Amino acid sequence: MTSRTQKIIAFFLIAIVVVGGFEALIYILNLNQPAIYLQVAFWIYLYLVFNIIFFFDLHFKKRGSWQRAKLRHQGVISNLERFVKTAFSSFVDRFEHLGRWQYLKQWIYFLLLPSFIFWASFSLFYVNFGFYKTQQIIAIFSSMALVLYYSYLKEIFYRQKEMVDSDIFIILSVIKIYTAGALFAASMGMLRSYCLDPIYFSSEVFCFTFLLIFQALYQHRKLNNSTIPKALAIALAMGVIGQFVYVYWGYNYFTAAAFLTVCYNFFWGIFHYRLDKALTIRALLEILVLSLIMAGMIISVTNFSSRLLDGCVYKVF
Repeated sequence: MTSRTQKIIAFFLIAIVVVGGFEALIYILNLNQPAIYLQVAFWIYLYLVFNIIFFFDLHFKKRGSWQRAKLRHQGVISNLERFVKTAFSSFVDRFEHLGRWQYLKQWIYFLLLPSFIFWASFSLFYVNFGFYKTQQIIAIFSSMALVLYYSYLKEIFYRQKEMVDSDIFIILSVIKIYTAGALFAASMGMLRSYCLDPIYFSSEVFCFTFLLIFQALYQHRKLNNSTIPKALAIALAMGVIGQFVYVYWGYNYFTAAAFLTVCYNFFWGIFHYRLDKALTIRALLEILVLSLIMAGMIISVTNFSSRLLDGCVYKVF
């Protein structure tokens, strides 16, 4: 089977599971079956995890394990003993790469984005219980993000490079921007539904921002003692902004998430240019102007006075 055929089959399999899974989750939720909703979501997520392990194993597995095991135990006299030892040695050698931290950390890092997209979508479906059109829009965009991610993930593993090439990195960056927006929207929607304290949202924004930048640094092979404190500083700044947004933003948490995504992209854009040693005054001004335009557009269409009757009362810090 050629690599192209494998990619086509993998594309359709993940598309069927993701699209069908999201539609099933929406249907079950709107029947007001939260327990079944959670169970089905868990099994779909396990499939997504298994798919990454499968892609990883497909391209990083050791070939010729049985032949090496036969050579290792060819001196054993008993046929049964030789077969058992050969089979055991072959099995251990075949899956040895899955236990090595050098490879294990790679698929763990690549598991972050699909996990974030899936569980953010899961939360947004729940928050928008009964709003079928909104749920469908979320399902469409999340399905596109997941299918694209897995399609390019297979290409990443096929190339067997720890550092992601520039052509794939651009696609992953777009998916990551959507992921950030989905995470911020899901967090704000869930927390406001239960009138929880703003510090929880601020903490979630901090954690999500750091993890997204952490993964990007790994893909750039720039993960070191110098970049991690800077990533923490950006995450802290985002957490502070998130605190004010949670308190003062209007009812529409989707526009709040879009604003936070613009802020995230502004900080990451500057950091990214700095990592590539390409941060100039012109580049800084371009990022700043673009971010101000996008933030201005979001703010201009946002009604900050919109509040639920008998809604939650928050305080900053």
